Amino acid sequence: MPLDFVHGCLEVLVFLGLGYSLRHLTSEALEELKTADVIYIDTYTSLYEDPYVKIAEINPRAECIYASRRDLEGPSVNKVLEKASTKKVVIAVPGDPFIATTHDAILIEALKRGIHVKIVNGISFITMAYSRLGLQSYRFGKHVTLVYPKFFKPYSTIEVIYDNLSRNLHTIVLLELNIEESKAMTIQEAVEILLELDYERKLRSALALGIARLGWRDEKICGGLLPDVRKYEYPPPPHSIIVLGKLSPIEEEFFEYWKKACSNKVS
Repeated sequence: MPLDFVHGCLEVLVFLGLGYSLRHLTSEALEELKTADVIYIDTYTSLYEDPYVKIAEINPRAECIYASRRDLEGPSVNKVLEKASTKKVVIAVPGDPFIATTHDAILIEALKRGIHVKIVNGISFITMAYSRLGLQSYRFGKHVTLVYPKFFKPYSTIEVIYDNLSRNLHTIVLLELNIEESKAMTIQEAVEILLELDYERKLRSALALGIARLGWRDEKICGGLLPDVRKYEYPPPPHSIIVLGKLSPIEEEFFEYWKKACSNKVS
């Protein structure tokens, strides 16, 4: 069954990307929100620049659920799909719905049950990183998420970065974000962890970009050696880092721009 809306069908499950601001909503996204019977607003996978109530106000007649993890995972999946079997249900997700795998279980189960599914894509950090930083998209390798070392040290993250560097490729390093536990890794924390894990001592001389709130009104991007990007002041998370591989001549010019554009070092 194609992942698309069947014209005239009132029973449908829509996975909708919100981007990171009301400014990012497409006309297609607005139409789906306005015609929904039930809107689940995912409040736990990422942060959003504007108040979620503004999303609910787009369609005051819809049942709006500000969803935590327990509302969209585990036994609650059945409740979501039961609603979608008789109504139009929208799961509105910051960014782009399936850049991460958070809601794959709902999608698969919906398809198994024959529920019509539509995916409305939105702006994600990944697509913005490819298009807004002056880095060429085909020069990126596998991206990774860096988590806090709790029960183990995340050496797998370092291995991916090493592998990308060996092929002269850039690495997007997404930083742990656990909204329900009020944990959001900062660039400063991430650099400290990466340098501690850097057993081959390759990252001390690696170029990097420290990125805060990409796509938000107060975004900030700083370039330098990886150890140096922690020395700048940034707005609050979400934060990310890009460890840079070999730069093309045009990329070098953009990197110099990000170095010069950044200011306000931490004293």
